[in-house]
Amino acid sequence: MPMITVEFTEEELAFAKAHVASLGKSMRAHAHDIILADAQRTAFLQGVDETVAWAMDVFKDMPEGMR
Repeated sequence: MPMITVEFTEEELAFAKAHVASLGKSMRAHAHDIILADAQRTAFLQGVDETVAWAMDVFKDMPEGMR
């Protein structure tokens, strides 16, 4: 399975380890979840932008009170 390496300062690593321990997760699992959640969020927001643009185009000629 492909892997990535992430560099932290000692302080950052200690802070991150304490955080993931409080969540009951491993650093690997948390990093995996965060990266995928960010990619999914970006894809969702791109879809929203496309949908809003489509809706604005569809309703642009509607009477003022119906927009």
